[in-house]
Amino acid sequence: MTTTVAAPPAVSVRGLHKQYGPLEVLRSVDLDVAAGETVCVIGRSGSGKSTLLKCLNLLEPPTSGEIRIGGTQITGMAVDAVRARVGMVFQHFNLFPHMSVVKNVTVALRHVRRLGKGEAEAAAMTQLQRFGLAGLAQQRPDRLSGGQQQRVAIARALAMEPEVMLFDEATSALDPELVKDVLDVMRTLAASGMTMLAVTHEIAFAREVADRVVFMDEGRIAEAGPARSTLDDPKTARLRDFLARVL
Repeated sequence: MTTTVAAPPAVSVRGLHKQYGPLEVLRSVDLDVAAGETVCVIGRSGSGKSTLLKCLNLLEPPTSGEIRIGGTQITGMAVDAVRARVGMVFQHFNLFPHMSVVKNVTVALRHVRRLGKGEAEAAAMTQLQRFGLAGLAQQRPDRLSGGQQQRVAIARALAMEPEVMLFDEATSALDPELVKDVLDVMRTLAASGMTMLAVTHEIAFAREVADRVVFMDEGRIAEAGPARSTLDDPKTARLRDFLARVL
């Protein structure tokens, strides 16, 4: 008889704790994300959502606990090795203002993945073309709209060919008319099978696109489940109160 071994989760978190002095930001968080799954993380400001994502690519080192990406424990690994596997898109783009768009996309390819200049630029242009940005490759970020800058940031992360993509409030710094462009990119990525965790205040987006929703409260996962049923029929008073305030 042949025994089938189940693939490990794309992301596995056990007992994750993050503390700044006496302030506990994450408290014994356990979470699994399957390959190809889209998980939206929601909750009040200060509930630990962004800190959770930052721990997943070691922007913030956990105080204690275990994080595995594709079965490999990353806590204690070199930061560059982790960021080659886990892409992250931030609220405020974090593009280098003195570099052209294409150089913004190639910098990690050259310094983290050690690609040559030509190979790095070819990979960058593939991603820029994907998002309709090839004609802006030689522009500097300040010549682009906020939505274009955020799409460059997404292209930069995807050029690294990550196993997991993290989005930390990727639309909250955008003007309302630009939000749709970025959400459309995220929809396309979810439909393509990219493993994604997205901290978001866009509840309608979470309901439509996410496989699961995770609601964080006071550094813990207070409720989690299938996106539509969890948002339409929350089981906890805390989530019901949160949704009543934001919808």
